Amino acid sequence: MKNLILFAFLFSICISNAQEFKLTDTYDVTNQRSSGLEDKDTWLVDVIESNNPERHIATLSIADFGLLDEIRISVLSNPDLEDINEILKVTLEYNACCSSTEEFYYLVSNDNDFIALPSIKNEYAYEPISDIHYIFPNQSFGKEGTILRAALQYTETATIKDIKVLRSIAWNDDDFDTEDAITAINY
Repeated sequence: MKNLILFAFLFSICISNAQEFKLTDTYDVTNQRSSGLEDKDTWLVDVIESNNPERHIATLSIADFGLLDEIRISVLSNPDLEDINEILKVTLEYNACCSSTEEFYYLVSNDNDFIALPSIKNEYAYEPISDIHYIFPNQSFGKEGTILRAALQYTETATIKDIKVLRSIAWNDDDFDTEDAITAINY
């Protein structure tokens, strides 16, 4: 069990580094509260700007709060998307018999507006062999003016073996379809 948790932690660090997202204290999570659903261990938290706590970015629902291991906030600067300054990523990491992550991505415009992308969930029973991420133009495997949602396949040494593009979003404005979270399950 400890090996699985350690591997998941190291693997998530490798993925974060591969995507060039950097941990930040520009944003924070606050106002933890119950969702009001008595039969579920679901809590709500707000994502805010650290220097301006009144600036509310999003409210996240945390299912199984007792299994939540960590919340990480990171940014990708200069993603090479028109009128977008950075990408904000909030990662919720859960650990139990299996580990899982839920990632929330927000495009931060030059006018300091926040545009949410559909969240992504990845579940790992053993060693991760694949998971889903967004790839932005300034990253490895990125495509100019396009946001890619892709399934990444890994070798046993956790290097990228294959990428399958699941969706390609041509970026020219903030008008694209919203949809439910995308989930990758590895068993």
